Amino acid sequence: MKVAIRDDDTSYFTTPDALERVYGDVWDRVPVCLAVVPFAIGYEQPGIPRAHWHSGESFALERNPALVAFLRGLIHSRRVTIALHGYTHQDYADGYEFQAGPDLPDRVQHGRAYLETLLGCRISLFVPPHNALSKRGMAAVAAEGLDILGSFLSFRPSMRPWDWRTVTNWWAVQRYRRATGRSRRDRFVYPHALRYARHAEFGCHSLIPGTTFEMLRRHLDEAHQCGGNFCLAAHYWEVDATLKNVMGSFLESAARQPGLRFVPAEDLFA
Repeated sequence: MKVAIRDDDTSYFTTPDALERVYGDVWDRVPVCLAVVPFAIGYEQPGIPRAHWHSGESFALERNPALVAFLRGLIHSRRVTIALHGYTHQDYADGYEFQAGPDLPDRVQHGRAYLETLLGCRISLFVPPHNALSKRGMAAVAAEGLDILGSFLSFRPSMRPWDWRTVTNWWAVQRYRRATGRSRRDRFVYPHALRYARHAEFGCHSLIPGTTFEMLRRHLDEAHQCGGNFCLAAHYWEVDATLKNVMGSFLESAARQPGLRFVPAEDLFA
């Protein structure tokens, strides 16, 4: 069984100390996938100074050279990998960036190329801002050949490209729902990659306020029993002492499970 960690919202506004506080005692044994925003535009989030919440100004990652150098070092030492987390992460009146933003194919292509050049790495994963994708947004990501690592709790065929794999994936999810005794309204995360013609998708379990060790352990056990894998998703700016303890307890417990391997998030699609 493979277990990975994903963390969202690294951007110009992030300090190395903020990441070190959460993952400094983690990434030496568990590689962390950092979902990075290349040209952040401020929105209402505790990790962003209030003065920039509605400024509309775009901040390229390179404007924070201390963070860039820090990330390059972490990538070189294999402590982290990088995913594309939107382009600006800007919120719009009628939706989030990859629901309502313009020029989405260009945003994916340019954002990926920019981060790969700036950080000296290869990027194969896309994490949707706010875990929100329209069908247009999903098409833009798939066209670039990026796999999607999101906190999806359901399967909606209407939101996905149609090919023969769509029907196969729909049937696989329905069988899993029945095998685990869930109704159509019950929330769950499918523990296997769903593969399409040009991309694949894998769902993550969120570490958010209210998440407990018992909840995560139960989800991990279910994924293991079903021959699946597991990804834990967090926001560094949201991880307080309580969530840090939950994360630590979960990782310690998982490490004792026979046959479990901590892997970079990219390996969930291998």
